[in-house]
Amino acid sequence: MAYNCEAALVVCEDFRLHQRANGDNFIAKYIRDLMIDCDLITRAGCIQDLVRPKPGSAETVLRDLSVSVTLHHAKTIYLVGHEDCGAYAHFKFTSREQELAQHAADLFQAKDILEKKFPGVAVEVRFAELTQVGIFRVKEINRP
Repeated sequence: MAYNCEAALVVCEDFRLHQRANGDNFIAKYIRDLMIDCDLITRAGCIQDLVRPKPGSAETVLRDLSVSVTLHHAKTIYLVGHEDCGAYAHFKFTSREQELAQHAADLFQAKDILEKKFPGVAVEVRFAELTQVGIFRVKEINRP
């Protein structure tokens, strides 16, 4: 039996984005807003395993995406980074602007990698900004 979904969503594993004890689930709401079925791939720091891989880490995220594209026929890959990501703490950002610039650079570098790896699959870049403590809003970002 063949299963199809329209997209794969790569997002950080940060608990604030997923099912919370109070019932909030930002990523589930985002998928509902997209109005498409998505494979959900969670990684610490979203796409850092692609742009700053440790041995074997890039292969695992590419394997997960390959399953989504080849087995589930995903036509779009969404990369959703987020503000105040603990996996980016090693950068020791001195300003919000510096943090956002690093995320944008990484997301677009990952987009380039994935477009080469999966020709014909659209790769969309998004960023979740904090609007209040623990509340996110997704927006499109431009290539730096």
